[in-house]
Amino acid sequence: MADKPKIVRPFIMTKDPMIQELLKKFSKRSDEGMTNYRVTMVQATKPLHKWIDDTQEELWDAIVYLEKIKSLLTKLN
Repeated sequence: MADKPKIVRPFIMTKDPMIQELLKKFSKRSDEGMTNYRVTMVQATKPLHKWIDDTQEELWDAIVYLEKIKSLLTKLN
């Protein structure tokens, strides 16, 4: 069995700790995606309409999460 190629990511320096945490999360999510799907986003292929459908589904979830947060904030006030 061949060894997996080592993935090297450039170190990104930022003074903003929130951005640094987001970059770490991006990296972790990328690793998980490559483990699950066995391809990078560069290698991923599917019809253009499927990319759009997937994006819409992700955004709909985000809207639901935002609505939930709004309702929780309303209950706090």
